[in-house]
Amino acid sequence: MHCAMRAFILLLSLALCCRADDVVERIIAHAAAHPAGDAPVSFERAVFDKDTRHLPIGVFDSGIGGLTVLEALLTLDAFHNDSLQPGADGVPDFARERFIYFGDQANMPYGNYGAAGRTDTLRELILKDAIFLLGRRAWPAQGSAPHFDKPPVKAIVIACNTATAYGLDDDD
Repeated sequence: MHCAMRAFILLLSLALCCRADDVVERIIAHAAAHPAGDAPVSFERAVFDKDTRHLPIGVFDSGIGGLTVLEALLTLDAFHNDSLQPGADGVPDFARERFIYFGDQANMPYGNYGAAGRTDTLRELILKDAIFLLGRRAWPAQGSAPHFDKPPVKAIVIACNTATAYGLDDDD
């Protein structure tokens, strides 16, 4: 399966788990209308038509709590790296991988959105987080314009309990 198809399936899965509504459909349509990743909330789809093994893995949470998930990924040793057979070999399983962590502290905590009746906003944030990680667009802390040199990610780990729970509940 081509990587572009995997990226599309990821977004489609996120949309389905988030019960597509007007907000979610609008985000998906916007990202699809900007396949070059040149607009906010979009990503360059052509990146995923190529070999993505060199790309980092993205991890996101609404804040810093997901750093414990990232630490678990960095130290996990459940397989032999040379044979991929179960069992520790003394080398972390993701030793050759790079990671990008995104903590959405501007919108944290995600756990409050459901109680406030703002699940549509929560779904929108989850999709925007995923699209941000898939894209190259990022704003430097002191910048007045976006940069397009952030590496896209080949896979996304949702390290947020709320985002995961809402996705699982909606999927059922």
